[in-house]
Amino acid sequence: MKKNLFLITVVAGIITAIVAFALSAKGDIPNEDELRKTAREFVKVVDDNNAEALEKMLHPQLIQYVQLGEKLISFKAADFIQMVADKKIGGTPREVTFKSSNIVRGKTASVVVNAVSHEYNFMYQLSMVESEGRWLIVGILVDIQKV
Repeated sequence: MKKNLFLITVVAGIITAIVAFALSAKGDIPNEDELRKTAREFVKVVDDNNAEALEKMLHPQLIQYVQLGEKLISFKAADFIQMVADKKIGGTPREVTFKSSNIVRGKTASVVVNAVSHEYNFMYQLSMVESEGRWLIVGILVDIQKV
């Protein structure tokens, strides 16, 4: 199982690098406050079941990997957005705590954020790139545990 998580992390890193290269643009060096703002907004739009706002935050080729106990499940961006729209996930406010935020290089970054509701504890690792003056989420790895 640890080998699978390692491979997923490597794949997510490669995807981040590829997308960053494809989307890179000239501009100022980004700051970590912007990363945290994007991560907080991501949690909020899921909590609010705001699929339209979520779609604007995610790269269309994003893949989300969900570790749920011993199960590892993956979702494409469109599937994730549809589940939020259909209220199959989200809809419950969560308390957000940042574990780390890191500008990897130039316009690529990662944020680790904890989002806890009365029922579940979500630990997200978000891979991001800056595109057209905003942070775009290109990969999500999340571990979900019951509270």
